[in-house]
Amino acid sequence: MASSTAQFHLLGGIGLASSRKPNHHSPRTVFFGQRLVVGIDLGTTNSAVAAMEGGKPTIVTNAEGQRTTPSVVAYTKTGDRLVGQIAKRQAVVNPENTFFSVKRFIGRKMSEVDEESKQVSYKVVRDDNGNVKLDCPAIGKQFAAEEISAQV
Repeated sequence: MASSTAQFHLLGGIGLASSRKPNHHSPRTVFFGQRLVVGIDLGTTNSAVAAMEGGKPTIVTNAEGQRTTPSVVAYTKTGDRLVGQIAKRQAVVNPENTFFSVKRFIGRKMSEVDEESKQVSYKVVRDDNGNVKLDCPAIGKQFAAEEISAQV
């Protein structure tokens, strides 16, 4: 059986956490041996990604050099998508287009989330099948909670 090597091109300063100073100017290519093992934790509040490096799990740092990324997605008034810390920072000035704690809505019917929908700044609406949708007026679209979670 032929051996295979996985190759990732990590952009924007995203790379495996190490003691080296991150290079924010050029992509970094990371080679893994025969098996590539990546773990993703899509949390309600924060998300993280880890990969095996030297036989040990290592958290992948984000563009800001942090080991966790806020599980927040936002759309600006011009339609640009923001993810993580930058989305969280602008939530005060753009609350109706900033999505956080969306995992509480995954796989739920609108009739089940009355209390939860009152705890968020964005509009939670019902689709034709009674499922939860998250309304984004900035781009005129309604998202399933799974769609927002996958963007993190």
